[in-house]
Amino acid sequence: MTPRLLAKKDLGRFIAALAKEAEVWAPVKSTDRENCRFGPVTGAEGICLDCLQTRLPVKELFLPQREILFRFKSDSPARVKPVSDIPARVVFGVRPCDAAALELFDRVFLDPAGDDPYYRHRRERTALIGVACDDPGTACFCTAVGGDPHGTAALDLLLEDIGDRWLCRPLTEKGERLAAARGPAGKDDCAETERRAAAAREQMTFAPDLAQLAEKLAGAFDHEIWEELARPCVNCGVCTYLCPTCHCFDVTDEERHGRGARIRAWDSCQFSLFTRHASGHNPRPTGTTRLRNRTLHKFRYFPHTHGPLLCVGCGRCIIHCPAGIDLRETLETLTATLR
Repeated sequence: MTPRLLAKKDLGRFIAALAKEAEVWAPVKSTDRENCRFGPVTGAEGICLDCLQTRLPVKELFLPQREILFRFKSDSPARVKPVSDIPARVVFGVRPCDAAALELFDRVFLDPAGDDPYYRHRRERTALIGVACDDPGTACFCTAVGGDPHGTAALDLLLEDIGDRWLCRPLTEKGERLAAARGPAGKDDCAETERRAAAAREQMTFAPDLAQLAEKLAGAFDHEIWEELARPCVNCGVCTYLCPTCHCFDVTDEERHGRGARIRAWDSCQFSLFTRHASGHNPRPTGTTRLRNRTLHKFRYFPHTHGPLLCVGCGRCIIHCPAGIDLRETLETLTATLR
Protein backbone atom coordinates (compact mmCIF):
# COMPACT_ATOMS: atom_id res chain seq x y z
CA MET A 1 0.00 0.00 0.00
CA THR A 2 1.21 3.49 -0.86
CA PRO A 3 2.49 5.68 2.01
CA ARG A 4 0.94 9.15 1.87
CA LEU A 5 1.49 12.56 3.45
CA LEU A 6 -0.68 14.68 5.73
CA ALA A 7 0.43 18.23 6.55
CA LYS A 8 -0.11 18.99 10.23
CA LYS A 9 -1.81 22.26 9.32
CA ASP A 10 -4.42 20.20 7.46
CA LEU A 11 -5.35 18.05 10.45
CA GLY A 12 -8.57 20.00 11.07
CA ARG A 13 -9.79 19.46 7.52
CA PHE A 14 -8.78 15.80 7.69
CA ILE A 15 -10.76 15.24 10.90
CA ALA A 16 -13.75 17.21 9.58
CA ALA A 17 -13.84 15.05 6.45
CA LEU A 18 -13.78 11.89 8.57
CA ALA A 19 -16.55 13.28 10.78
CA LYS A 20 -18.87 13.54 7.77
CA GLU A 21 -18.76 9.76 7.40
CA ALA A 22 -18.44 8.49 10.98
CA GLU A 23 -18.07 9.40 14.62
CA VAL A 24 -14.49 10.50 15.27
CA TRP A 25 -12.84 9.94 18.64
CA ALA A 26 -9.43 11.27 19.66
CA PRO A 27 -7.41 12.04 22.81
CA VAL A 28 -8.85 15.16 24.47
CA LYS A 29 -8.22 16.80 27.83
CA SER A 30 -10.31 15.38 30.67
CA THR A 31 -12.39 17.68 32.85
CA ASP A 32 -9.60 17.66 35.46
CA ARG A 33 -7.28 19.09 32.76
CA GLU A 34 -4.48 16.82 33.95
CA ASN A 35 -5.24 13.70 31.95
CA CYS A 36 -6.32 12.86 28.43
CA ARG A 37 -8.99 10.38 27.43
CA PHE A 38 -10.72 9.49 24.19
CA GLY A 39 -13.66 11.74 23.37
CA PRO A 40 -15.72 12.68 20.29
CA VAL A 41 -14.35 15.44 18.04
CA THR A 42 -15.38 17.12 14.79
CA GLY A 43 -12.14 18.98 14.10
CA ALA A 44 -8.58 19.43 15.34
CA GLU A 45 -9.58 21.76 18.20
CA GLY A 46 -9.13 20.04 21.54
CA ILE A 47 -7.17 17.05 20.22
CA CYS A 48 -4.28 16.37 22.58
CA LEU A 49 -1.40 14.95 20.53
CA ASP A 50 1.28 16.08 22.97
CA CYS A 51 -0.13 13.53 25.41
CA LEU A 52 1.94 10.35 25.22
CA GLN A 53 -0.99 8.20 26.31
CA THR A 54 -4.52 8.57 27.57
CA ARG A 55 -5.15 7.66 31.20
CA LEU A 56 -7.71 5.05 30.14
CA PRO A 57 -6.66 2.92 27.17
CA VAL A 58 -8.67 2.65 23.98
CA LYS A 59 -10.20 -0.58 25.32
CA GLU A 60 -12.98 1.52 26.89
CA LEU A 61 -14.40 2.09 23.39
CA PHE A 62 -14.64 -1.66 22.75
CA LEU A 63 -15.32 -3.02 26.23
CA PRO A 64 -17.14 -0.15 28.00
CA GLN A 65 -16.76 0.26 31.73
CA ARG A 66 -20.49 -0.33 32.00
CA GLU A 67 -22.91 -1.48 29.32
CA ILE A 68 -26.46 -2.82 29.16
CA LEU A 69 -26.47 -6.22 27.46
CA PHE A 70 -30.25 -6.41 27.31
CA ARG A 71 -33.40 -5.24 29.06
CA PHE A 72 -36.18 -7.43 30.38
CA LYS A 73 -39.61 -7.47 31.97
CA SER A 74 -40.49 -9.90 34.71
CA ASP A 75 -43.70 -10.93 32.91
CA SER A 76 -42.20 -11.56 29.47
CA PRO A 77 -39.11 -13.12 27.84
CA ALA A 78 -35.98 -11.02 27.84
CA ARG A 79 -35.79 -8.48 25.05
CA VAL A 80 -32.24 -8.44 23.76
CA LYS A 81 -30.83 -5.01 23.04
CA PRO A 82 -29.91 -4.83 19.33
CA VAL A 83 -26.22 -4.35 18.59
CA SER A 84 -26.73 -3.07 15.04
CA ASP A 85 -27.18 0.50 16.30
CA ILE A 86 -23.46 0.88 17.01
CA PRO A 87 -22.35 3.78 14.77
CA ALA A 88 -19.40 3.70 12.42
CA ARG A 89 -16.39 5.18 14.21
CA VAL A 90 -12.86 6.35 13.50
CA VAL A 91 -10.52 6.49 16.49
CA PHE A 92 -7.64 8.88 15.86
CA GLY A 93 -4.42 9.07 17.87
CA VAL A 94 -4.18 5.49 19.14
CA ARG A 95 -0.72 4.59 20.40
CA PRO A 96 0.76 1.33 19.04
CA CYS A 97 0.73 -0.38 22.44
CA ASP A 98 -2.98 0.28 22.93
CA ALA A 99 -3.75 -0.96 19.44
CA ALA A 100 -1.68 -4.11 20.01
CA ALA A 101 -3.82 -4.83 23.07
CA LEU A 102 -6.87 -5.11 20.83
CA GLU A 103 -5.24 -8.00 18.99
CA LEU A 104 -5.07 -9.75 22.37
CA PHE A 105 -8.71 -8.86 23.04
CA ASP A 106 -9.59 -10.42 19.69
CA ARG A 107 -8.20 -13.74 20.88
CA VAL A 108 -10.59 -13.63 23.83
CA PHE A 109 -13.74 -11.96 22.50
CA LEU A 110 -13.61 -13.20 18.89
CA ASP A 111 -12.98 -16.84 19.75
CA PRO A 112 -14.57 -18.99 16.99
CA ALA A 113 -15.98 -21.22 19.71
CA GLY A 114 -18.20 -18.36 20.86
CA ASP A 115 -17.48 -14.71 20.17
CA ASP A 116 -18.89 -11.67 21.94
CA PRO A 117 -21.36 -9.90 19.60
CA TYR A 118 -21.07 -6.55 21.39
CA TYR A 119 -17.30 -6.48 21.08
CA ARG A 120 -17.38 -7.84 17.52
CA HIS A 121 -19.73 -5.15 16.25
CA ARG A 122 -17.63 -2.41 17.80
CA ARG A 123 -14.48 -3.81 16.21
CA GLU A 124 -16.11 -4.23 12.81
CA ARG A 125 -17.50 -0.71 12.79
CA THR A 126 -14.35 1.03 14.00
CA ALA A 127 -11.29 2.17 12.07
CA LEU A 128 -8.10 2.82 14.03
CA ILE A 129 -5.64 5.57 13.15
CA GLY A 130 -2.45 5.25 15.17
CA VAL A 131 0.26 7.77 15.98
CA ALA A 132 3.79 6.40 16.36
CA CYS A 133 5.89 7.14 19.45
CA ASP A 134 9.18 8.91 18.75
CA ASP A 135 9.87 9.74 22.39
CA PRO A 136 8.70 6.86 24.64
CA GLY A 137 8.03 7.61 28.28
CA THR A 138 10.28 6.49 31.11
CA ALA A 139 7.78 3.77 32.09
CA CYS A 140 7.32 2.41 28.56
CA PHE A 141 8.72 -1.03 27.72
CA CYS A 142 6.80 -2.23 24.65
CA THR A 143 9.91 -3.64 22.96
CA ALA A 144 10.44 -6.01 25.91
CA VAL A 145 7.08 -7.70 25.26
CA GLY A 146 7.25 -7.93 21.48
CA GLY A 147 5.91 -4.47 20.64
CA ASP A 148 7.38 -1.48 18.85
CA PRO A 149 7.02 2.31 19.26
CA HIS A 150 6.16 2.41 15.55
CA GLY A 151 4.14 -0.82 15.71
CA THR A 152 1.26 -1.51 13.34
CA ALA A 153 -0.71 -4.30 15.08
CA ALA A 154 -4.51 -3.89 14.78
CA LEU A 155 -4.19 -0.44 13.16
CA ASP A 156 -5.74 0.57 9.85
CA LEU A 157 -3.53 3.61 9.36
CA LEU A 158 -0.32 4.67 11.14
CA LEU A 159 0.81 8.29 11.27
CA GLU A 160 4.57 8.85 11.67
CA ASP A 161 5.94 12.30 12.45
CA ILE A 162 8.37 13.78 9.92
CA GLY A 163 8.43 17.41 11.05
CA ASP A 164 5.61 19.55 9.71
CA ARG A 165 3.89 16.53 8.19
CA TRP A 166 2.90 12.99 9.01
CA LEU A 167 3.68 10.04 6.84
CA CYS A 168 0.42 8.09 6.62
CA ARG A 169 1.06 4.37 6.32
CA PRO A 170 -2.10 2.47 5.23
CA LEU A 171 -2.22 -1.03 6.69
CA THR A 172 -5.68 -2.25 5.65
CA GLU A 173 -8.29 -1.44 3.03
CA LYS A 174 -9.98 0.78 5.63
CA GLY A 175 -6.73 2.65 6.07
CA GLU A 176 -6.25 2.96 2.33
CA ARG A 177 -9.65 4.63 2.03
CA LEU A 178 -8.96 6.98 4.95
CA ALA A 179 -5.75 8.26 3.35
CA ALA A 180 -6.82 8.11 -0.29
CA ALA A 181 -7.07 11.89 -0.72
CA ARG A 182 -3.50 12.50 0.45
CA GLY A 183 -0.52 12.82 -1.87
CA PRO A 184 2.12 10.04 -2.01
CA ALA A 185 5.19 10.10 0.22
CA GLY A 186 8.71 10.02 -1.17
CA LYS A 187 11.66 7.75 -0.40
CA ASP A 188 13.25 10.40 1.82
CA ASP A 189 10.05 10.64 3.86
CA CYS A 190 10.01 6.87 4.41
CA ALA A 191 13.69 6.88 5.32
CA GLU A 192 13.07 9.59 7.93
CA THR A 193 10.39 7.47 9.63
CA GLU A 194 12.78 4.52 9.76
CA ARG A 195 15.45 6.72 11.35
CA ARG A 196 13.02 7.99 13.97
CA ALA A 197 11.71 4.50 14.69
CA ALA A 198 15.23 3.18 15.26
CA ALA A 199 16.01 6.09 17.59
CA ALA A 200 12.85 5.41 19.59
CA ARG A 201 13.76 1.73 19.98
CA GLU A 202 17.21 2.66 21.27
CA GLN A 203 15.61 4.57 24.14
CA MET A 204 13.98 1.40 25.44
CA THR A 205 16.63 -0.58 27.28
CA PHE A 206 14.56 -2.96 29.43
CA ALA A 207 15.12 -6.35 27.81
CA PRO A 208 14.36 -9.35 30.06
CA ASP A 209 14.19 -12.90 28.77
CA LEU A 210 10.44 -13.34 29.21
CA ALA A 211 10.35 -16.65 27.36
CA GLN A 212 12.73 -18.06 29.95
CA LEU A 213 10.69 -16.47 32.73
CA ALA A 214 7.51 -18.12 31.45
CA GLU A 215 9.18 -21.50 31.85
CA LYS A 216 10.33 -20.63 35.36
CA LEU A 217 6.84 -19.49 36.33
CA ALA A 218 5.44 -22.91 35.48
CA GLY A 219 6.76 -24.25 38.77
CA ALA A 220 6.55 -21.10 40.87
CA PHE A 221 2.97 -21.27 42.16
CA ASP A 222 3.95 -22.05 45.76
CA HIS A 223 7.17 -20.03 45.85
CA GLU A 224 7.67 -17.71 48.83
CA ILE A 225 8.70 -14.85 46.53
CA TRP A 226 5.04 -13.92 46.04
CA GLU A 227 4.74 -12.80 49.66
CA GLU A 228 7.62 -10.38 49.19
CA LEU A 229 6.30 -9.03 45.89
CA ALA A 230 2.78 -8.50 47.25
CA ARG A 231 3.80 -6.72 50.45
CA PRO A 232 3.49 -3.14 49.09
CA CYS A 233 0.27 -3.83 47.13
CA VAL A 234 -2.94 -2.26 48.49
CA ASN A 235 -5.22 -4.19 46.09
CA CYS A 236 -6.77 -0.99 44.75
CA GLY A 237 -7.18 -2.47 41.25
CA VAL A 238 -5.89 0.59 39.38
CA CYS A 239 -3.36 -1.58 37.54
CA THR A 240 -6.19 -3.68 36.10
CA TYR A 241 -8.59 -0.86 35.25
CA LEU A 242 -5.92 1.17 33.44
CA CYS A 243 -4.32 -1.85 31.77
CA PRO A 244 -5.12 -2.08 28.04
CA THR A 245 -5.10 -5.90 28.14
CA CYS A 246 -7.01 -6.66 31.37
CA HIS A 247 -10.54 -7.66 30.49
CA CYS A 248 -12.21 -9.11 33.61
CA PHE A 249 -15.84 -8.15 34.05
CA ASP A 250 -18.86 -8.85 36.21
CA VAL A 251 -22.46 -9.35 35.07
CA THR A 252 -25.38 -8.28 37.24
CA ASP A 253 -29.15 -8.03 36.88
CA GLU A 254 -30.72 -4.81 38.10
CA GLU A 255 -34.52 -4.93 38.48
CA ARG A 256 -37.16 -2.55 39.76
CA HIS A 257 -40.96 -2.74 39.54
CA GLY A 258 -40.87 -5.65 37.13
CA ARG A 259 -38.41 -4.06 34.71
CA GLY A 260 -34.70 -4.58 34.63
CA ALA A 261 -31.48 -4.89 32.70
CA ARG A 262 -28.52 -7.21 32.55
CA ILE A 263 -25.38 -5.11 32.91
CA ARG A 264 -21.74 -5.87 32.26
CA ALA A 265 -19.12 -3.81 34.09
CA TRP A 266 -15.38 -3.95 34.57
CA ASP A 267 -14.13 -5.97 37.52
CA SER A 268 -10.67 -6.70 38.89
CA CYS A 269 -8.91 -9.89 39.91
CA GLN A 270 -7.26 -7.78 42.64
CA PHE A 271 -10.50 -7.50 44.61
CA SER A 272 -11.32 -10.08 47.28
CA LEU A 273 -14.92 -10.47 46.05
CA PHE A 274 -13.78 -11.37 42.54
CA THR A 275 -13.34 -15.07 43.32
CA ARG A 276 -15.49 -15.45 46.42
CA HIS A 277 -18.03 -18.23 45.98
CA ALA A 278 -21.65 -18.13 47.10
CA SER A 279 -20.64 -20.57 49.84
CA GLY A 280 -18.22 -17.99 51.24
CA HIS A 281 -15.14 -19.92 50.13
CA ASN A 282 -12.52 -17.82 48.38
CA PRO A 283 -9.69 -19.59 46.50
CA ARG A 284 -7.72 -16.31 46.43
CA PRO A 285 -8.31 -14.91 49.91
CA THR A 286 -5.19 -12.75 50.20
CA GLY A 287 -3.49 -9.98 48.30
CA THR A 288 -0.56 -12.32 47.75
CA THR A 289 -2.68 -14.92 45.94
CA ARG A 290 -4.32 -12.23 43.83
CA LEU A 291 -1.07 -10.56 42.77
CA ARG A 292 0.33 -14.00 41.97
CA ASN A 293 -2.66 -14.77 39.77
CA ARG A 294 -2.40 -11.52 37.83
CA THR A 295 1.31 -12.02 37.18
CA LEU A 296 0.91 -15.65 36.18
CA HIS A 297 -2.03 -14.85 33.93
CA LYS A 298 -0.07 -12.25 31.98
CA PHE A 299 3.26 -14.02 31.73
CA ARG A 300 2.42 -17.73 31.97
CA TYR A 301 -1.23 -18.73 31.58
CA PHE A 302 -2.23 -16.53 28.63
CA PRO A 303 0.96 -17.23 26.65
CA HIS A 304 0.46 -20.94 27.29
CA THR A 305 -3.11 -20.94 25.95
CA HIS A 306 -3.05 -18.15 23.36
CA GLY A 307 0.60 -17.56 22.40
CA PRO A 308 1.54 -13.93 23.12
CA LEU A 309 2.11 -12.28 26.49
CA LEU A 310 -0.87 -10.48 28.02
CA CYS A 311 1.12 -7.26 28.38
CA VAL A 312 1.95 -4.55 25.84
CA GLY A 313 4.42 -2.57 27.95
CA CYS A 314 2.43 0.68 28.10
CA GLY A 315 3.64 1.39 31.65
CA ARG A 316 0.32 2.65 33.03
CA CYS A 317 0.49 0.23 35.96
CA ILE A 318 3.90 1.69 36.84
CA ILE A 319 2.87 5.33 36.49
CA HIS A 320 -0.37 5.14 38.43
CA CYS A 321 0.34 2.56 41.16
CA PRO A 322 -0.14 4.37 44.51
CA ALA A 323 2.29 1.95 46.17
CA GLY A 324 5.07 2.56 43.65
CA ILE A 325 5.18 -1.01 42.35
CA ASP A 326 7.18 -1.24 39.12
CA LEU A 327 6.25 -4.26 37.00
CA ARG A 328 9.70 -4.24 35.41
CA GLU A 329 11.30 -4.69 38.83
CA THR A 330 8.82 -7.47 39.59
CA LEU A 331 9.82 -9.31 36.42
CA GLU A 332 13.53 -8.83 37.15
CA THR A 333 13.08 -10.13 40.70
CA LEU A 334 11.22 -13.20 39.47
CA THR A 335 13.84 -13.88 36.80
CA ALA A 336 16.67 -13.62 39.34
CA THR A 337 14.92 -15.64 42.07
CA LEU A 338 13.21 -18.51 40.28
CA ARG A 339 15.14 -21.53 39.14
